[in-house]
Amino acid sequence: MRYTALTNYALYQTGWFACVLGAAWHRPWTGFLVATLLAGVHLALAPDRRIEARLVALATVVGLVVEMRHIASGTYQFTSGALTEPLPPLWLLAMWAQFATTFRFSLHRLIKSPLSAALFGAAGGPIAFLAGERLGAVTLLPPLLPGLVRLAVSWAAALVLFSIVTRRIGRGDSRNRPPGV
Repeated sequence: MRYTALTNYALYQTGWFACVLGAAWHRPWTGFLVATLLAGVHLALAPDRRIEARLVALATVVGLVVEMRHIASGTYQFTSGALTEPLPPLWLLAMWAQFATTFRFSLHRLIKSPLSAALFGAAGGPIAFLAGERLGAVTLLPPLLPGLVRLAVSWAAALVLFSIVTRRIGRGDSRNRPPGV
């Protein structure tokens, strides 16, 4: 099977919807398991599993820090799956891990430039949470505008970090470049 950017995008979107809908339907473990399985599929299909595993680990740690800050600052609360107040639910961390699987594939063009990564993060983070709220997985807490600004800033910063790391990790070895990119 040829692993393409389109396949990568489809796997990520499947995991995103599984997590969000699983949480909305009070079945958070379903989304966690699906996203974790799909991240594993990505690792199995990716040409350089070592690089991809490092990106997944980094994104999971960054996601943990970002989400803990948002929980502490009162940006949002979750409708299901949170095991304890200061920590984000596991389904959300699985989404961060799976998001990392897109950096060298379906998001390659956006991630390769820190500026485009920042703009994408600043817009995409709040949009994703607004969609998650509409689907019932999260509740954005008032006042809404400061929370959306916090999401935009944190996601822009996270994607700049991912841009820099993704570029440095694969530099100097043409074999590390995914096919079709």
